[in-house]
Amino acid sequence: MALLTNAAKNRRYWLENFYKVNQRAVEGWSEWPEAWVIPANQANKSGLAYVLRILRMGDVEVYKADGPVGGDGRTFPAGSFVVPMQQPYASFAQTLLEVQHYPDLREFRGGPPKRPYDVTAHTLPLLMDVEAIAVDALQTPVETLMAGGVIATPSFDFQLPDIFTGDSAPKVGLYKSAQEPMEGGWTRWMFDQHALQYDTLKDQRARKGGLVEDYDVIVFQDQSKESIEKGYGKGIVPDSYAGGLGEEGVEALEAFVREGGRVVAIEESTEFVIQLLGLEVSNAVARLDPTDFYVPGSILELDLDEESQLNRGLDSSVQAWYWGSSRAFEVSEPNATVTARYGKGNPLRSGWLLGPDYLAGKPAVVEVAVGKGSVVLIGFQPNYRSQSVATWPMLFNAMMPAKVGRPATQKENKR
Repeated sequence: MALLTNAAKNRRYWLENFYKVNQRAVEGWSEWPEAWVIPANQANKSGLAYVLRILRMGDVEVYKADGPVGGDGRTFPAGSFVVPMQQPYASFAQTLLEVQHYPDLREFRGGPPKRPYDVTAHTLPLLMDVEAIAVDALQTPVETLMAGGVIATPSFDFQLPDIFTGDSAPKVGLYKSAQEPMEGGWTRWMFDQHALQYDTLKDQRARKGGLVEDYDVIVFQDQSKESIEKGYGKGIVPDSYAGGLGEEGVEALEAFVREGGRVVAIEESTEFVIQLLGLEVSNAVARLDPTDFYVPGSILELDLDEESQLNRGLDSSVQAWYWGSSRAFEVSEPNATVTARYGKGNPLRSGWLLGPDYLAGKPAVVEVAVGKGSVVLIGFQPNYRSQSVATWPMLFNAMMPAKVGRPATQKENKR
């Protein structure tokens, strides 16, 4: 009632300011480009559809060119998408499409970094493996582009790699404890959207053992070793939610790998797997002071081993999400293969990275043969809030145990 009263008494104030805000947006800003162009010939069709859908759901006007589009000395093919920057929701488009250059803010001079409210990067083209070009001077008149009208909001089709369908699909278990991290929910949502066949593996089932009979691969999300092993203490929650994996579950996981299963561990859970199996792998950035090394949610470049099955369908580099629980590895394990490394020099592509030398060239993904099975250690978050389309193939590829086989190509998986 208070809201309605305020709106009624101050209706002129609200209407005038709403008009002024949109007028200012339509006039544009000198530091903005004239338009953003998203070329039609994108390799990752899913990423393209996802970006366009987000823009349109935010009421951003997007136009599809009937013919070639000229701008800044370049020519983009017919069918390319153009986002003019003189429109009411241009600032929303600019925020999502531009690269973020977050300032080096400190609590005090020479002190620790000032923690941002959330993260420091949200460049959708990098996260979703899509090229978007800022054009300062369009040669094609905007009026010509607008003649066909704003595009409809595209649907986003989650296309599952063929190997994950049918009777031959790998049997996937997604570990879920009573202390499940938020990333577990995002991963489950992404799996569900792809209609991936998987089971939710809970502590009670893991403790019973015999996991290799029911699963080919088990996925652990970003969760600490203590949380996985111990969970909630008894008396804090009902007994059915207490205890974590416990000794029985830990032993069952080790047996699962040595008997031929694969474990995929992401971020913090890699420490659990490393200690479980006694791997000669460690966190290369574990003890660094935040005044020297700090990455509060940024997009980094990865250099990929193109011969690795874990990188099927990807180019020689890809952009990945890195934040507080992410890590790089030191590897002396003789049975390990490094399949991805953080970029050389400064791997930062968007956001804030303090101390790039601590990451440059360090292993980001490690595959280790253990007994008859294997583990994949992923140091970054491959499914950041279900936005990091660029690294989804790495997660899917990691879930392909050798006895099930690999897809002939993952190029189709880029859609």
